[in-house]
Amino acid sequence: MTPLSTTAATLQTWTAGTNHSMEYTHSYGFIFIQLLFSFFGSIGNGIVLWFLSIRIKRSPFTVYILNLALADMIFLLGLFIFKLILLLHPVFQVLSFLQKNANKLFILAVMGVFAYNSSLYLLTSISIERCLSVLYPIWYRCHRPKHQSMIVCAVLWMLSCLVTLAEYTLCDRRLYFSAVKGFILSPKSECQTVYILVCILSFLIFTPLMVLSNLVLLIKIWRSSWRRHSSKLYIVIVATVVLFLLFALPMRVLLLLTYEQRTFPSPIAFDISTLLGSINSAADPYVYFFVGSQGQKSGLSLRVMLQRVFREEAEPVQHAVETPAANITETEV
Repeated sequence: MTPLSTTAATLQTWTAGTNHSMEYTHSYGFIFIQLLFSFFGSIGNGIVLWFLSIRIKRSPFTVYILNLALADMIFLLGLFIFKLILLLHPVFQVLSFLQKNANKLFILAVMGVFAYNSSLYLLTSISIERCLSVLYPIWYRCHRPKHQSMIVCAVLWMLSCLVTLAEYTLCDRRLYFSAVKGFILSPKSECQTVYILVCILSFLIFTPLMVLSNLVLLIKIWRSSWRRHSSKLYIVIVATVVLFLLFALPMRVLLLLTYEQRTFPSPIAFDISTLLGSINSAADPYVYFFVGSQGQKSGLSLRVMLQRVFREEAEPVQHAVETPAANITETEV
């Protein structure tokens, strides 16, 4: 059975039983909401990409944000295309369409997982770097490699690519029918290895480092005089991390449960997890605009809002370091 025919099998299980109409009405409602979030989220991330790549001076932190916006946009575009296909095709045509175009639609599934992994890795790197800039301000400003942000982002994209390829090449996607569990994935030792690898990367390395870095950052700022000069940048970091933990992490948990139990989740659980993931990716650019507009009269342009968020990047460090090194301008990447 070809990739993405698994989705067709899942849709078949959704249409079984007496609640056929009610379940699909519920599913289409989620699809329409996801299309809205994906559409407006793609626009927001596109605006961020435009300004940070062309209209605003590049800095170490904006390099991370630019890459994060790109990852969010990839996820939203892939989800938008797939959900639009489901919305435009009647139930009986969706199954046939998925089976005929399985190889093409399989790319959308890979895009989603690839973008999710990239977002997790980039957010962790952002959190760690800002934490280091607060704990060791002199070292950060004087000894930080010039192109560190670009190098780190490139390495994280490569890592995400390798992990995603491992998930979709080593895991056996063939289906078998069980009278007890319905459609299940066939067992394969390589898939169990991938499951362990993803669990270690997601829940033992990157997520704990991201949470710990933000906790240390918040505690350090709260206990010092820097809180009087709190930068909008820190609000943005904390907000995006909280959004990721609340809205994006459930989707990864659901995928891992799929690997472990070798069976498909319920349609409601799948719809809710993808909806939460779309909310996370769509919300980030609007967080930047909202935080950047605070404390000023209305009428600010989007460019000014973003500049107000990123221009304060060095203020806490300058306040803390009473040395000539504190006056060094931010190294442009």
